[in-house]
Amino acid sequence: MFVLFSIIGNSQNLRAYLSYSIFNTPSDEPYLETYLSVLGSSIDYADIGDGNYQGTIDVQIIFKSGDSIINYAKYYLSSPIIDDTIGDNVNLLDIQRYSLPVGNYNIEISLKDTNSSNKKLVSYDKFDIDFPVDSMTFSSIELLSSYKKATEPSSLEKNGYELIPNVSNYYPQSISTLSFYAELYNSNIVLDNEPFLLTYYIRPFEAEKKLDQYINRKRVKSEPVVVLLNSFDIKELPSGNYLLVLEARNRNNEMLIRKEIFFQRYNPGVEFSLTNLLTLNTESTFAGRIKSRDTLALYIDYLYPISTNTERLYAENQLGNADAEELRRYFLNFWIERDKVNPEFAWNEYLLLVKQANHNFKAVSKEGYKTDRGRVYLQYGQPNIISEQYFEPAAYPYEIWQYYKLDNQSNKKFVFYTHDLVTNDFLLIHSDAVGELSNYRWETVIYRRTWDPNNLDDAIIPETWGGKATKSYIQPY
Repeated sequence: MFVLFSIIGNSQNLRAYLSYSIFNTPSDEPYLETYLSVLGSSIDYADIGDGNYQGTIDVQIIFKSGDSIINYAKYYLSSPIIDDTIGDNVNLLDIQRYSLPVGNYNIEISLKDTNSSNKKLVSYDKFDIDFPVDSMTFSSIELLSSYKKATEPSSLEKNGYELIPNVSNYYPQSISTLSFYAELYNSNIVLDNEPFLLTYYIRPFEAEKKLDQYINRKRVKSEPVVVLLNSFDIKELPSGNYLLVLEARNRNNEMLIRKEIFFQRYNPGVEFSLTNLLTLNTESTFAGRIKSRDTLALYIDYLYPISTNTERLYAENQLGNADAEELRRYFLNFWIERDKVNPEFAWNEYLLLVKQANHNFKAVSKEGYKTDRGRVYLQYGQPNIISEQYFEPAAYPYEIWQYYKLDNQSNKKFVFYTHDLVTNDFLLIHSDAVGELSNYRWETVIYRRTWDPNNLDDAIIPETWGGKATKSYIQPY
């Protein structure tokens, strides 16, 4: 599974972040590690005497499988003792391990600043644990702030290294290194002790293409546990959404297993590279046959749903000033990056999808490709199931899309809604796919037509006549 990152609160003062990773042991006893970071400046500090102050967070974590509680913890996380509450306070970092058998789980975490009158913060997530004894499997990919050789056992130590987790998957300009840790299990069983190739690389989230300067490979021995601990220098990685990908391949270069994790980069000092564009010759190409600048501008605008953030920014800048030949070079380069063998075929296939999106999802004030449903359709393709619920008495019209497979994700869903069917502009309000908008209280948006949840501490969807949202989400039809 992916490591999932959740902002679990920002209620006036308290700000905290949680991530978690799942690992196995040589004796097949899986465990989950939680990494909780609390911003020191967001804590209320109590006077403990002698001019000293200390903050305390009440933490509760519950792991459920079905209706059963499998593991839980309740403890207090205390800040260092300080003598000045005005200056910069140290952030709190807490690491816990929980033994959990193979299964499907829901996690609930709640935080309460014991020195504050603010309400507790609560967040939820779900995950699976599955480590087959006769198959190669990766652990979660743990993103790291830093690592070094361990000198003594501690909660930070793993396989001889002291690992400092990076609790967020957001990398601002001030961070120039992406470090990570992962474990690969059972390669000795699957490959009968033959060596194999481990590859790790960075690719744009929106496009299946390796970034040449961010690819590393190494030949490794088959062992019960193979440890992968490494870093990328991301100083020159432009702003955008990315995947860090790990792959294991046999000596015939056949894919054995793959794991990936989503991260975001903000690096405004690095711009889109013009090198390829300046050397491209568009004559005798499909791009060269597009003479109208307006048509080129429209076609480039069509690319927005499948463009990387860097490409989007560059295209937006160029559409206002560049001449037709510059646009042709950009357009041709875009499709060469997607399909070096037959870029024209790739473009024609995509253009067909755009026409379908414009037909199926056109709204009163915008073309179909610019709507949320059109964007999802163009980025991910036709969903396997679309559940249309337009006339539920207590709800706004909504749709739930389900994809059985979405890249390397399974059983992912998208929830769209609209205030009325006349506009046909359905907005995305929730998805459990990586990199998409997530709102576990999405039902409160749909039922706001007849019910106001704002005055409730912990909104619970009311029993309404004809209410189908939860059932449709669990099993779209």
